[in-house]
Amino acid sequence: MGKYSFVLSDVLYKQYYLFKTHQNYDKEIISHLLKFYTGEFLTNVRQLVNIGVDKEVSPSLHISLYKAGFRQQSLEELAEKTDYKLILSLDDNVDFPYVSIMSDPISSYIAGCYYRDTPRDKACMHIKSLCKGAKKVCLYDKYLNQSTDILKLFLPRKELEVIYHPDQLAMSDIIALGTYCPQWSFRGNNSLLTHHDRYIIIDDKMEIILSSGFMYLGRTMKELTYIVRPVLGNRLVKC
Repeated sequence: MGKYSFVLSDVLYKQYYLFKTHQNYDKEIISHLLKFYTGEFLTNVRQLVNIGVDKEVSPSLHISLYKAGFRQQSLEELAEKTDYKLILSLDDNVDFPYVSIMSDPISSYIAGCYYRDTPRDKACMHIKSLCKGAKKVCLYDKYLNQSTDILKLFLPRKELEVIYHPDQLAMSDIIALGTYCPQWSFRGNNSLLTHHDRYIIIDDKMEIILSSGFMYLGRTMKELTYIVRPVLGNRLVKC
């Protein structure tokens, strides 16, 4: 990766500047912004002037920006110099290359990426920890009936409601899982929509998306990526 991750809109960079200089900044905005911090945010002299801090920043920053050629470019031109080619913004419904840190589907979440032949023990332990206090877990995987042993790796052995699509678990699977943990109750839900990815949704508050089937949490012959993100509800269920 390069040195710079994103460009910030003028309003957002002003908040970032206030944060860095320990001035009166908006805590909610900064809490959202820092989720995206994977490298230095790129600015230029023109932006510093626009937000009225060009006289306040250190002379060394001015010199480094001039030497690097970051002077009068538009934000769109600056974004081309970053790793992600995006401009972070506070505005909703903005067009590319702008991304709202508050509401855009493009966002920053915890992710784990495992290549072929790489053990997934830490991924299983992470998912198990996320499920530990759950009262309800919704599972979606077209091949769930081939992954029942994997469920034992991360579902907590306590009272737990497990929601599933009736086409994905047979009664024999449910009986076998119930024998393993009698405290689990199973509820089939036909309103679960058809999806390509695989999902674990915990108490309608946390969503785990898997790029490969649950079975590949235990097998290493295929790549596996999982993403963890907070949600406001179960978007798999048709309202």
